Amino acid sequence: MVVPFPLPRAGLTELAPAYRELRRDRPVCRVRLPSGDLAWLVTRYCDAKLVLADPRFSKRALLDGGAARTRRGELLSGLLFTTDPPEHTALRARLAGAFTPRRIAALRPGVVELAERLLDDLEPGGDLMTAFAEPLAMSVICALLGVSVEENRRYAHWAQAVLSVSCFSDEEVSQAQRDLLDNVHAQVKAARAEPGEGLITALVADEADDVAVVKLVATLLVTGYETMVAGIGGAVLTLLVHCGRLSPANPVLLEELLRFATFGDALRSRRAIADVELGGARIRSGDVVVVSVASANRDPAVFDDPESFAPARDGARHLSFGHGPHFCVGAALARLELEVALDVLARRMPGLRLAVPVEQICLRHGSAEAPPEALPVTW
Repeated sequence: MVVPFPLPRAGLTELAPAYRELRRDRPVCRVRLPSGDLAWLVTRYCDAKLVLADPRFSKRALLDGGAARTRRGELLSGLLFTTDPPEHTALRARLAGAFTPRRIAALRPGVVELAERLLDDLEPGGDLMTAFAEPLAMSVICALLGVSVEENRRYAHWAQAVLSVSCFSDEEVSQAQRDLLDNVHAQVKAARAEPGEGLITALVADEADDVAVVKLVATLLVTGYETMVAGIGGAVLTLLVHCGRLSPANPVLLEELLRFATFGDALRSRRAIADVELGGARIRSGDVVVVSVASANRDPAVFDDPESFAPARDGARHLSFGHGPHFCVGAALARLELEVALDVLARRMPGLRLAVPVEQICLRHGSAEAPPEALPVTW
């Protein structure tokens, strides 16, 4: 039986009950994607780790003809998420210096200052997503890159479109990609003419090919924004729904939030380049496999009582940053942003709560990351 994907959710922070049944009975099953194409869905933790790390499952092969489409628009070559080692390894190496623990720690004072300033303008009843999560995520990644944030709403639109599963048409996604690349290309040319302080300047100093730099920067801009908007929004929503209040982000709580509040996984895909036996199914070379990280993070074979949010649980084995060669290069920055956001919110607004009934909150369906559409809050 072919299962429609994505599966309908049971609630704001609950996955579809069908995931439990699939993990138990059909851990690797056929699904029909929003594009109408057929793919395989992986729901167990052990199988997810294998697909994410095994070289028989390729990201680059998704560019080849006949691949099932998990998103709208055209996939571009040469991106971090459309390459395999050794090309992918070389791309990551260019970014290594920007994401060292020392460099990330040095960003903390600026992120704290920005979070404080954004909360100065948040009024009771205001939307935490548009007033705090979105500008914080955009400003941090732009500061790291050395990109002007004057057009941050355009960047936000482009990021949402590029990572869309079904919110935008093929033409809208392709146009957003073109506009984003044109804008970043102008930033790269400006950095060559007048070097600045950000990562773009460091990249152009080491790379003569503007196109390669543009693709790297565009990838970081899109993923660094959209994933953090979802991460901050999902974490705040989870704490308010399950605990009734915010808490400062100690390391254990942070990892449990990363495990539990990962709701979107439609772009965690690979294409088999060999026949593989997996979870009782035979994956043929050329088949596309979608990994449900959200389901893997709630696998009872790995986590006790996984459907419950447990702030004291050691959830550090989660797969929210991926696994293997494509493990998120910006994981340390994401942890820093999420920690600062929760710490500043908890300190400044210890009585923060939703300003509307929880039934009125909804996630952005059709988005790969599924952030809350809006989080009206008061205190």
